[in-house]
Amino acid sequence: MFRSFSRWMASRMYRAGDGSRALRWYRQAGTAGLSPQETIEFASLLHEHGDADRALGLLDRLLERKPYAAAYERRSRILQQAGREDQALADLDEAIRMNPGSFAHWYSRAILHNERGELNEAVRDFREALKRKEEAKESTYFELGNVHMRLGQFEEAEACFRLSAQDADKAIPHYYYRQAQALEAMNMPEEALKALSLAIRLNDSWNLQADRGAAELKKRTRYSSGAVKSFLQAADEEFGFRLLLSKVYEALGRNADALAAVERALRDFPDAAELQLRKAAVLRNMGRLTESESLLYEVKSRNPVWMPVYLELCTTLRHQDKYDEAIMVLQDAKAHFPDNMVVRYWLSDALREAERLDEALAENRLLTELEPKDPLNWRQRGELAIDGDRFEEAESAYTRALEFEDKADDYMRRSFALYMQDRYEDALLDIQSAVKRDPSLKNDSKTAYALAELYVGMENWDLAEKEYSRAIASEPDNPQIYDRRARCRAAAEKWAEAVEDCNKGLSLDATNAKLLWLRGYLHFKLDEYDSALRDTLTYAKLRPEDPKGHYNLGLVYKKLYRYDDAIGSFTKVVELNPFEPQAYLERASIWYHHSFDRIRAADDLAQWMIYAGSVNANGKEPKDSLSLLADLSGFDDEMRERAREQFQSVFSPARYLS
Repeated sequence: MFRSFSRWMASRMYRAGDGSRALRWYRQAGTAGLSPQETIEFASLLHEHGDADRALGLLDRLLERKPYAAAYERRSRILQQAGREDQALADLDEAIRMNPGSFAHWYSRAILHNERGELNEAVRDFREALKRKEEAKESTYFELGNVHMRLGQFEEAEACFRLSAQDADKAIPHYYYRQAQALEAMNMPEEALKALSLAIRLNDSWNLQADRGAAELKKRTRYSSGAVKSFLQAADEEFGFRLLLSKVYEALGRNADALAAVERALRDFPDAAELQLRKAAVLRNMGRLTESESLLYEVKSRNPVWMPVYLELCTTLRHQDKYDEAIMVLQDAKAHFPDNMVVRYWLSDALREAERLDEALAENRLLTELEPKDPLNWRQRGELAIDGDRFEEAESAYTRALEFEDKADDYMRRSFALYMQDRYEDALLDIQSAVKRDPSLKNDSKTAYALAELYVGMENWDLAEKEYSRAIASEPDNPQIYDRRARCRAAAEKWAEAVEDCNKGLSLDATNAKLLWLRGYLHFKLDEYDSALRDTLTYAKLRPEDPKGHYNLGLVYKKLYRYDDAIGSFTKVVELNPFEPQAYLERASIWYHHSFDRIRAADDLAQWMIYAGSVNANGKEPKDSLSLLADLSGFDDEMRERAREQFQSVFSPARYLS
């Protein structure tokens, strides 16, 4: 009689949620005569109170006598916590086979699949569980949404979180928070802000309660006390969800609100390094770089072995072009984290920005040795090689990157390396491969520009002009593209159209030196010497150290019969570049034909013979200086003879041997 009463009291206490008293009554009742349901209840209480071995023994003996779906499901939980996941999964499989209509069995197996990383199976089982439950589906949708997030299926996740929170009386802050995270991942910051505001408002109101909302959370979700405690702890770990709020405001371009959000969080969590790091990042985005730097140095001093602060500090320093300081910070980080490849990657990047290419390359080479299958390391190698004009090495690096990740970007960069090797057909094939992998590139101005450059290399002026025109259609305000199309049209002897392009480019940037030089040259080709003079003079003022500008100016003065000015310009050329042969030749021509100064003309011709004889034009061997003189027109024989004598008397090797 006493045992029957004890069993009755135990079951009554169990249903009332008083586990401690229920366990005490079950212990008094003993195991003899317990029904299967009572045995399962007793086992669950033993497990909850730390006696997993006895709980397993009870369930093992029960299942040896007769299979019960509920017993399999309960035993699976105990096995799962003991790390015996395969056995736990087998028990759940059996429970579902025996009772496929049970919500709890499908839900439990979904949780187990999720913990085992079997995410697609978890999605399947959660959806099956939802089919078997009409009421209180909110927490199940929440768990399903979490699995979709792990799969990167953000739209599906957002839909689940939205369903979990559709009844405001049953929602908890985390439902809104996770919905906001999904919306942020979908690049929908406005919608994320709305969901996040609901999460923060509800969490703040619960924090005013004595139990911080624990009872309300338990009522709405029916989660265990341990799970409720975990949710409350998670809200603190997310700093009341204001860390994400700051990031969402930043995505909306509302930096002042982003700063206010993180400062509000710091009121509740003043020592949180993660919040201080976030504040420093917002200050950097607001252009308050000195404050950001100062704060990050403070955080670093308090957290000397926390890698994120080194990376944030490095970013702030690089924003100020303080590359040497950034390098020192990263070298310090490398000393703390010698096996961290991210630090080494950043260090190589910072060294590259500081134009310390040899050191950057040494760091990158170590990276490619330690992580030879990481495409990021090979991409970095490719950029370093391009910086150093080592285009074959760049080609090889991007080829390695493509072995591990088939990305359109790498085809585009390898195309550039091939272009710089004059391998235009191969470069064209790489652009086609890039467009195949990313069709949006087809309408990108950069792709059109790259194709145009390739066609220029092939001297296919019509196709090049067509691609430059496509690029201009996408970027009508880019003067550089007008410059390139003008040069293409000039190469095709479309002088007027080329001038028109120069005019358009200069209307966007009136001091664009390249366009001024080119328009002056084009006016010269069109015999429009006054216009050529205006542009060439302007260019020479903008680029006074460029000998090409003064050379062109000399040619224009010569056409305008301003010979003294022409001589002055050619003299300026040889002052800037004494090895330029054409300047000597042009000046000699003026001395000879217009100033009738045969001595100076002979001297300049001799100089021309020295430097023209050393020029390797079009990849051919240079001609003998005397042969060049013999072929030169515009001077009489007596003048050529004077020049030869001057050359031989002053510059003959015999002079230096005597």
